[in-house]
Amino acid sequence: MITTENNLLQEVLGTQLSRQEALQMIEIVPETYEKFQSFPPEFQEHVLEFIQGVRGLPILYDSFFKKILDPYTTPERLERFLSSLLNQKIKIAGILTREGSQLIEKGSLVIMDILVETEDGSFVNVEMQKHGYDFTGERSTCYMSDLIMRQYTRVKSEKKENFSFKDLKSVYLIVLMEHSSKNFRKVYPHYIHRSEHSFDTGAEMNFLTNYIYISLDTFHSVRQNINSYLDAWFTFLSSDAPDDILHLIEAYPEFKAYYHDIALFRKNPKELIYMYSEALLQIDKNTANYMIEEMKKEVDELQNLVAEKDSALAEKDALIAELKKQLEAHQN
Repeated sequence: MITTENNLLQEVLGTQLSRQEALQMIEIVPETYEKFQSFPPEFQEHVLEFIQGVRGLPILYDSFFKKILDPYTTPERLERFLSSLLNQKIKIAGILTREGSQLIEKGSLVIMDILVETEDGSFVNVEMQKHGYDFTGERSTCYMSDLIMRQYTRVKSEKKENFSFKDLKSVYLIVLMEHSSKNFRKVYPHYIHRSEHSFDTGAEMNFLTNYIYISLDTFHSVRQNINSYLDAWFTFLSSDAPDDILHLIEAYPEFKAYYHDIALFRKNPKELIYMYSEALLQIDKNTANYMIEEMKKEVDELQNLVAEKDSALAEKDALIAELKKQLEAHQN
């Protein structure tokens, strides 16, 4: 059985190498080997296992994602994912840059970010977060407002006096979270979170903003089988485990071509390790920012607790003073 699985994995990722052979490929270029040695042991193991051909790559890191699902060279792949998630036919008309964007984030937890425009003029932003934000709604609202204004400014400039608000198209913010924030963990086992706009009177209105958050950690904990095309995409985007790869291509053979492209990195350890290095820098940055946010939150909570205790003590002192005053008045 193990031999059969190894044969199937070789069909997808190529001929397997020994650990020593994989290490020799890295050692050929001294500077590459030096950078490899600077990686944490866990990531060194990931690299070696991938070059050996016994595991895949973490697709959602920016450098890997844009190589495999590049909206410039292979837009049809991203289109298939978006079509499946949005339940409509999506055709990418162009890739938008961040130039001119009014919203600039410091300490962002985002590790991958792609903004595209569809044929009907809609904006679709796809981003990956290592750690979900605590203030998800507040951030999303600001971020979406920035995208809406960007579309408004451009369309109004193009249409001039013929501009109408009806010319504006939908804007989608799609966030894939490797580790969900607390507000999404509370609604376990749900892992796809779609926004809805409604009024208590039942009045209907067309809003442009659409938020979709995907809890990949929850998906992994509740998924038993790959039962849908969307399950297949979530598996592909979030797992590099051999078992998941084999189950995925068995259920949806089209992903075999994607893994063939991934396997090409095995032949170029230098590029692979430099891409891993970029991913590690981003991970370190995200982790540091996340820890800072958590520490700030703890400090705020402690300050609030101290303030509550001080307030309670002040009330107690005031009550004692008042009782003492009443007692003295009664004695007199």
